[in-house]
Amino acid sequence: MKSVFNLFFVLFFSSVFSQNPYGSVFSGEMLIIDYRGSFKGKSFIYDEWNRGMLVLNDSVFSKQDFLQYDTYKNRVLIKNIDNLKEIIEITDKSLTGFCIIEKKRNLKHDFVKLNSSDFKGFTESGFYEIVFNIQNTNYFIKRNTKILFDPNRSKGTMTHNNLPLELKDKTIYYIKNNNGLYVKVRLKRKDIKAVLTENTKLIDTYIKREKIRMSKESDVMKLVNYYYSL
Repeated sequence: MKSVFNLFFVLFFSSVFSQNPYGSVFSGEMLIIDYRGSFKGKSFIYDEWNRGMLVLNDSVFSKQDFLQYDTYKNRVLIKNIDNLKEIIEITDKSLTGFCIIEKKRNLKHDFVKLNSSDFKGFTESGFYEIVFNIQNTNYFIKRNTKILFDPNRSKGTMTHNNLPLELKDKTIYYIKNNNGLYVKVRLKRKDIKAVLTENTKLIDTYIKREKIRMSKESDVMKLVNYYYSL
């Protein structure tokens, strides 16, 4: 049942990286877009541009000094290195993943492109973040999205305020089941144990011994990796 994910993002600081500008790496269309939000808040997953890399066909790596993921519109953006005022949306279909180095906390975030066929039940195709773990496994992932929130509404009725709409973060979690499909879960004991259905006695013992909190992302990651190590 153990399956190690060959995570190509570990090559981030290696010499395998393509040092070419983005224009000589991508064969697909790249659009120059007007990046101005009309809502309160930012559609970026992080508040500022970060270093990172783009991955084509799991084999071509392109280092970027200015990269962001627009979670509201589900698009990957970079800056034109010759004109930093220009924002470019990567539309190349061969884009299979990307990595962002979060500047503020110096954390690496790996994203992989998944299709709806990779999930149990209907789930939108797109980029999903692999929950960080030292083992570099892909058993536990999440979808980072943004939703529009209307602060003028209170219990279903409009107030007299005229406040702008706000972008709010929303995270959806998935755990890989025994058939290799991702299942949507809440960080709750019932949901998680409904996916981890084998070796239940060992799992229960581990939860108790390690004091696993099902509401904590890092604890769930430890539990899922333990499950797939049995």
